[in-house]
Amino acid sequence: VELAIPYLNLVAVSLIPLIVFQAFKQFSDGLSMTRYPMYATILANVVNVFLNYVLIFGKFGFPELGIVGAAYGTLASRVVMVAYIWWLLKGKDKSKAYVTNIKFFSLNKLMLKKLMNLGAPSAMQMFFEVAIFTAAIWLSGLLGKNPQAANQIALNLSSMTFMVAMGLSVTSMIRVGNQKGLKNYLELRRIAFSIFLLGTIFAVFFAIVFFAFHKHLPKMYVDFNDLENLADNTEVVSIASKLLIAAAFFQISDSIQVVMLGALRGLQDVKIPTIMTFVSYWIIGFPISFFLGKEEAYGSFGIWLGLLAGLTTAAILLYVRFNYLTKKLILQSA
Repeated sequence: VELAIPYLNLVAVSLIPLIVFQAFKQFSDGLSMTRYPMYATILANVVNVFLNYVLIFGKFGFPELGIVGAAYGTLASRVVMVAYIWWLLKGKDKSKAYVTNIKFFSLNKLMLKKLMNLGAPSAMQMFFEVAIFTAAIWLSGLLGKNPQAANQIALNLSSMTFMVAMGLSVTSMIRVGNQKGLKNYLELRRIAFSIFLLGTIFAVFFAIVFFAFHKHLPKMYVDFNDLENLADNTEVVSIASKLLIAAAFFQISDSIQVVMLGALRGLQDVKIPTIMTFVSYWIIGFPISFFLGKEEAYGSFGIWLGLLAGLTTAAILLYVRFNYLTKKLILQSA
């Protein structure tokens, strides 16, 4: 806790450039210019890795700051990320007019209302999902430091593969929104289901990898040559390997639900999906995690069974919603 507080103080400040970057990223994605946020993110990662190395360990004459050095690296990389994406967008004819001469206090009530009506429910959808994963971290912490560490390993691995689904979700939102604007609803369904299929194929592939290597992947995160912590590290790997079996299955549900959410945002349907995500994660998922995650029940594995139940429910409900809305649009346009 003593190490975490100064780290979090700096990371909290870094949320400001991160949120500004997110606004530029979403804007750029909406114009189908998805490469530029990627370039900015890659640059930020390179800057972050370099600064982490020199500031954590005190290399090249820099002070040795430990975990606080990592926070400085995060802050600096996020500032660089904002500056670079702005510079990239300023240099493109398609986006230059939007990112130069920005009038910060020229606000339109009607536009702000529309943005809030779309943005607030979308934010709540993400909040409900992130919150249940945060709750899983809290519940793991109640079981002890080794279950907590194992949970972080499994979460880190599944988060990396989730990024593929997240990218397809953005694609789904852009392409569905494009076809909705053209009122080409048959093509909209064809494109959406193609993206759903692609997301499912990737998810099944990652699920197979997780299942096949569930005993080996967690070993990347610990040092078995550290004899002092060998017993703890062995227990962490043992727990994490079991969690990866649950993660293998929820790869598929997680991929489907996030791509479906993207497609529904493309249809500008956000309020009902927000209720669906709340019910899935907090009425169904969390109670299962809470009751099955107790030490006398299934422990860490029980927590992840709750996550699996929540994600699967969300995937089914959101699929039904998208299917209903697109069929309705086709009938109305016929």
